[in-house]
Amino acid sequence: MLISNQEFMAENISIFIGTSVHRWNDNRVFHKEAVSLASQFRVELHAPANFANKTLHDVIIIGLPLWKKESDRKILRSELWSRLKVSKTELFYFHDPELIWIGIKARLFLRKKVIYDVHENTVESIKGKKWLNTLTKRLAIIGYKLFEWIGKQLFSHFILAEDSYKTLIPHNSTIVLNYPIVDESNGNSEHKLYDLVYLGDVREDRGALIMLELIKQLKKKRGEIKLALLGKIVNRDKLDIIIKKYLLEQNIKFFGYVDYQEAIKIVKKSKVGLCLLKPSQNFIHSYPTKLFDYMNAGIPFVSSNFQLYDELIQKSNAGISVDPRNITEIINAVNQLLDDADYREQLGKNGKLSLEQKYNWQSQSDRLIKVIKSL
Repeated sequence: MLISNQEFMAENISIFIGTSVHRWNDNRVFHKEAVSLASQFRVELHAPANFANKTLHDVIIIGLPLWKKESDRKILRSELWSRLKVSKTELFYFHDPELIWIGIKARLFLRKKVIYDVHENTVESIKGKKWLNTLTKRLAIIGYKLFEWIGKQLFSHFILAEDSYKTLIPHNSTIVLNYPIVDESNGNSEHKLYDLVYLGDVREDRGALIMLELIKQLKKKRGEIKLALLGKIVNRDKLDIIIKKYLLEQNIKFFGYVDYQEAIKIVKKSKVGLCLLKPSQNFIHSYPTKLFDYMNAGIPFVSSNFQLYDELIQKSNAGISVDPRNITEIINAVNQLLDDADYREQLGKNGKLSLEQKYNWQSQSDRLIKVIKSL
């Protein structure tokens, strides 16, 4: 009797991927890691979704309830633990700091192998949470550091999304960078609907107010200037007040959360990508994946002048860096790109070529699969 490839792989190791934060179709969680792992192993993905279950690209996706506020996720964590307790999978692979306690329990009580995929500098992220006071921030940091220390003793491995995280978890860890899956199509669209585009959470620390000020200033000479904002919107009421005050309703379009494949289609129909993050430890030492997404779509970008971003620009010649606190510098860079279609096209081609030669997911996928096979 012939044994199918999937059945053979299931003999080796089966993986339970869990996230209470990211939607099932998150680019790193599903499109990159889950799909890559499913080419070699049996993979279940348990994540917030608007369906109960389905199989896509050999990944068995089992939905969790969609959440609106952080307190909703307590139910998701409880459901994940309930599923994990009865699961016959051998490896628990989780993505969120809030699941670290479940990872510890999975190792101690269920004897499963555990991998923690670290997406951010959690301590710096806690420091940046404005709704926490000084005392609660300190307690949260102490609690997380304690759980992380226990995890370091128990977990099978750590996957790190950034080079800089290696200083936080130097041992028993592998860097798997968030490089894009290179789009094999002909790049950006000839028909442009938007002058500027931003892909990611729309928040003040990620440059939301800077972008509104940019459009306000550009509108003085470019009355029809258009900006597309693709991502979850934080503090929408405050943004709407500014937009209404300066009559920017026809210049800015909020799309909200958009599936990655649809988002890239909109990026391709834009002229210039924006990445005007404010200086913070969590941003300065981490690649913003949106830069790679702009390069993947074949459009140039204007980004904050952090050293890591500058190094990417020097190697790829795909964008322009600016001081995110200097609106005049930002305006000049954007005008330079909007006024010169040939320059835009050349930077876009440079970015695409850099992805094909170096900054692509395939190299990282091979590294991830190698880690799992070594367990």
